[in-house]
Amino acid sequence: MSAGGSADGAAAGAINSTHLLIMGIVGGLLCIYLSGFLGDIVGPVVAGIGAVLAIIWGADAIRRVASYGLGTGVPSIGYMSLSVGVISSLAGISLATLLKMNIAGPVIALVFAIIIGAIIALVATKIVGMKIPIMLQCTIEIAGAACLSILAFSVAIAGSYEMMAVYESVVATGYIAVLFIMCTMAIQHPFNACLGPNEDQVRTLKCAASTAFLSMTIVGILSAITGGYGWAIVLIVGLIGWVISFRAFVQASCNDAASTRWAGLWPNVEE
Repeated sequence: MSAGGSADGAAAGAINSTHLLIMGIVGGLLCIYLSGFLGDIVGPVVAGIGAVLAIIWGADAIRRVASYGLGTGVPSIGYMSLSVGVISSLAGISLATLLKMNIAGPVIALVFAIIIGAIIALVATKIVGMKIPIMLQCTIEIAGAACLSILAFSVAIAGSYEMMAVYESVVATGYIAVLFIMCTMAIQHPFNACLGPNEDQVRTLKCAASTAFLSMTIVGILSAITGGYGWAIVLIVGLIGWVISFRAFVQASCNDAASTRWAGLWPNVEE
């Protein structure tokens, strides 16, 4: 039996993966673009929400592809895909700047992520010989989610998706490294934390929401360099979202557990 609980390795779920894909792509891009029109206070919050949507989408893709094994490949595909996310996001907005089409930057970045993710998946399946039927689709999805989450958090910090603003506030400050590690953990941790025969998609995604909002909280602190009150709103919204989602995750875990014990040793005999 796979970690996802299916004999053939495919992880079934209550929420359609296509709906999550649409939420991640449309929601992520829409929030990135809207942030540029909503000012210095509301804009960063909306960008942060876009990253949260992308992270939840990516966590579901991780769940589906990693369910074909024991879960040991979760960190590997997570870090690899987030590397693609960093490269594609910066390359996309850089190319848009060179073409003097800044408005197309986020879309170009996503296209780059899809192309690079597809190449990596083809190498893994055709050359390395990994026999995972959904490797191509899921690698593309994870790379896309990585790109949008990195870019959305960068916009929340820089206040813009133009290359110079992102470079000055995110790359030159070294925050890009923080975003790389943080988004990697936010996307790959939920399935790592929940995998097993009793793994449940909804519970895993509740964990993903909590890691996403926790990352948004940290971004709120990092975005203090841009001035104004936007960073404080990002911090507050991130904290509220984390409390709500983490509480929901803990409650779901307790409901699904045979029994719970918060402290002390387990009894020697069954009660």
